[in-house]
Amino acid sequence: MTNLDCDWGAMSKKTIKCALLAAMLLNALETRAESLRVQVPAPYADNAPVMDRIREECAVEEMVGNYVFRHVAQKYPDALQVSDPAELDKGRVLKLTVLSVQGVGGGGWSGSKAILVRGDLMQDGKVVRSAVQRDHSRGGMWGGMRGTCGILEIVADSLGKQFTAWLGRMEGLQPTVVPAAATFHEPPAVAETQGAGGNPQSAP
Repeated sequence: MTNLDCDWGAMSKKTIKCALLAAMLLNALETRAESLRVQVPAPYADNAPVMDRIREECAVEEMVGNYVFRHVAQKYPDALQVSDPAELDKGRVLKLTVLSVQGVGGGGWSGSKAILVRGDLMQDGKVVRSAVQRDHSRGGMWGGMRGTCGILEIVADSLGKQFTAWLGRMEGLQPTVVPAAATFHEPPAVAETQGAGGNPQSAP
C-alpha cells in the first residue's frame, strides 16, 4: 500500500507530491466506485435473422442478458442490471444486442445452434469500446438429447463468460488470452472496435 504519511506543515516538494498522489488516489476510487450496469434483457437488432419458433419459445434475449450479467456480477460484485433504454445513456453500461440466432427446432438432431451478440461498453451514452462475440453448440455425448432452447442456453452461458473476459482485458485486470470458446469458423472476422477515432482490430 502507498505510504501517505506526508508533512502537511511545510510547503515542500514532498508535500506537493503527496497532495498530487492523494488527489490521484481519490479520483481512482471515485472511478472504481461507479457500478457497471449490464443491459438485461439483450434485445434483438432490427431485422436480426431468427426463426420465428425460436424467437417465440426460447427467450434468447433474456438468456443472453441474464447469463452475461451473471458472469459479470461474479467478477464485479457491485454490477447492476438495467432494462430501461433511457438509462443506457447514464454512467458505465454494457449494452448488448443479439445480432442473429442460427438454428431450427429439433434439438441437437437438427444441426448446430449459434448466437451472435454485439457488446458496447458505454460511458455516459458514448461508446468506448465494442466487441462482437459468436459461439455455437458443440454436440457431445448427450447433444442429441437436448432441446433447441436448452442448447441455446448453453451457448448464452458461454457468451457470458466471453464478455466478462473481454471486460477484464479492457480494464487491464488480466492478460489478453484468447478463450477456447471464442474460436469459431464464421463469420470469418469478428470485429472489436474502439470508440470515436479508434482503429478496428480483430477480436478473439
